[in-house]
Amino acid sequence: MVDAVTPILEEYSTHTDGQMRAIFKRRKSVGCLYDMMKYHLGWMDDHFSDCKAPRGKSLRSTMCLLACEAVCSDYRKALPAAAAVELLHNFTLIHDDIEDGDEKRRHRDTLWKLWGVPQAINTGDAMDIVANLSLLELNGSIKPQMMVDIMRLFNETVIELCEGQYLDMDFQNRDGVSVDEYIAMISGKTAALIEASTAIGAMVATEDREAIGRFKAFGRKIGIAFQIRDDILGIWGNPENTGKSAKNDIRNKKKTLPVLYAMEMSVDRVELKRIYAKKSLTDSDIARIFDILTGAGALEYTQKEAQRYKDEAMAQFNGLRLHKAPMDKLRAIGLFLVERDY
Repeated sequence: MVDAVTPILEEYSTHTDGQMRAIFKRRKSVGCLYDMMKYHLGWMDDHFSDCKAPRGKSLRSTMCLLACEAVCSDYRKALPAAAAVELLHNFTLIHDDIEDGDEKRRHRDTLWKLWGVPQAINTGDAMDIVANLSLLELNGSIKPQMMVDIMRLFNETVIELCEGQYLDMDFQNRDGVSVDEYIAMISGKTAALIEASTAIGAMVATEDREAIGRFKAFGRKIGIAFQIRDDILGIWGNPENTGKSAKNDIRNKKKTLPVLYAMEMSVDRVELKRIYAKKSLTDSDIARIFDILTGAGALEYTQKEAQRYKDEAMAQFNGLRLHKAPMDKLRAIGLFLVERDY
């Protein structure tokens, strides 16, 4: 599945990158501000020389382009939106690194680690505004009301991301987080931007509200499935594929879906909550938690939930008249998000 998807992502990310580079080229140089953005995007090294560093997969921007192409056969109409989505996603990553205290991203020093928290915050804020300006380049190519609707959805998505991030941080210090609360949190923190990506791609291509609603629902549901798959890999993933230690999420006491399910359903839920309440976990604590999760059927439950959301996402396209080639690519990406092993 990875081999089938990687060429798709590489092809469409080239188009999005070209759009973003054009945006930066039009901006007046202000010290190193835009160079710091380019460093984060993997285009420059820490001396601001051009390079090709490890970078993200451009999943969201590619899904935006494919949604547009699936509806109207021309992905180019959505390039300003795809660039906006990619910039927005990266703005959130800059701020996430600060909030989480992460010193590395993709094996390189994070922005705040190199240039300090104040400059990193400012760079992230600026990238958010550049994302909105990119989206405004759609103006004139679509009807005014649709332009307003797209801008509203885009900014509502930013608020959802902030709400989801708040809940994620709040859950770390809370007892009694429910499975339903967790789904609501990942709907904002993870799924909202994927939803906006596919919805805006469709909005650029058509005024058909039913079709737009279907692409929107697809993005939301596949986004939830994507995060649930992350939860599985964080506990049961192969370190050789994930690049993380086995049972990493348990060691960090993350309240992910498998853990919350066991806290609600396991016969050993009281013990599980007691262990999770410790300041730090020993290897024997981690082993015991793993045993409790296994006994509760947490892996099987979580896999079924990921599959359910994926099936509901794919069903959104039933009955729609769409262009086959881009739809095949979009479905392949959807499957990859739920079936990947890293």
